[in-house]
Amino acid sequence: MGEVLEISSSSDEGPVVPKAPGKDGSSWQRENSKLKQMNEHLERQVAGQRIQLDNSKKRLEEQSQELVAQSQEINAHHKEIQLQQEKLAALEARGTSELSIDTIKLDDMLSCDICAHLMYSPYLLLDCGHCYCEGCLKGWFNETLTRHIRAHPAYNMYRKPVPRDFPQILNTIGPYVSHPIQMQLQAVYNNSRQQQPEYTCPGCRKEVTGKPVVNFVVKDMVSIVGSVLGRPDTRPESSNIRGQQAGPFDCFFPR
Repeated sequence: MGEVLEISSSSDEGPVVPKAPGKDGSSWQRENSKLKQMNEHLERQVAGQRIQLDNSKKRLEEQSQELVAQSQEINAHHKEIQLQQEKLAALEARGTSELSIDTIKLDDMLSCDICAHLMYSPYLLLDCGHCYCEGCLKGWFNETLTRHIRAHPAYNMYRKPVPRDFPQILNTIGPYVSHPIQMQLQAVYNNSRQQQPEYTCPGCRKEVTGKPVVNFVVKDMVSIVGSVLGRPDTRPESSNIRGQQAGPFDCFFPR
């Protein structure tokens, strides 16, 4: 007959735990504990790396935002520079235009009213303040002188005329000379006055009583404006219309 197995019903005995082959229970527990520690260590490392990665992402985002802000600032500066350049170009164009307008105005102001050319040799009429170029004034005075010579053939243009203030001089010396002499002197003065041409201003027709004088201010300005406009004085040297006199107007106003 076969063997009879007895099954104990005692509750004090727990379930039978199989033992690892070749190892006892305490060794297995130690290894299991080491594995848990390694797993926890790895989890802590992974958590730390995740934190570092998150921090790196945040820094990258902040740097990206800074780069975007810097790029926007650079674009704003670039637009401002372009705007300033456009304003500068507009001002330069405006300045050139105004300079051209001023030059044209100066050209008109410094041109002779008779010939419409720049007055490279301007002469001022002291009686009225008008200014004309030498050649035009000489031509104007020469026409007056020509008409006067035709009306007074005996006129001697080289004879010095009696001073215009002769009547005042005559009144001053009147008490010291006889009446007949006074009458003779008055007749000489009247005769001299009638024989003198009456030169006038070409513009306002006011009588010119003295020699025109050089207007050096206008002369210097004409030299500058003519150089800017590229219009140098190419006219030939003027010569005296009548006689050989030291000054350009000596034949009209004898010394």
